[in-house]
Amino acid sequence: RSSDLTGAAAMLSLRATSHSKLIRVLGSLVPRQKHTLPDLPYDYGALHPHISAEIMQLHHSKHHAAYVNNLNVAEEKYAEALAKGDITSQVALQPALKFNGGGHVNHSIFWTNLSPNGGGEPDGEIGRA
Repeated sequence: RSSDLTGAAAMLSLRATSHSKLIRVLGSLVPRQKHTLPDLPYDYGALHPHISAEIMQLHHSKHHAAYVNNLNVAEEKYAEALAKGDITSQVALQPALKFNGGGHVNHSIFWTNLSPNGGGEPDGEIGRA
């Protein structure tokens, strides 16, 4: 019975080692580009008087840029952890990847939802309310 457990442990160890090597190889085959701060489709001052140019510049060039920069840092650290087979670090980096990746994607969508040519009165049921 002891030899069965030893054999099973050895097989699991071999599988884990093979799996770790495969992940390292596959991870290195996928070159990643750094995320970049998207250009706004309008000037910072285009939404004035509703949103000031100063607020738009701060929100875009500082706040959104922080998500982009932190996402790039987290992805670099994750790639290093992946190459080393450091699962503890990979798991520890997941919250930073989700938070900064989500912030970057949400802000990228947010900028396209704003428009200096938008507005007007609502129609339909909302307009009649």
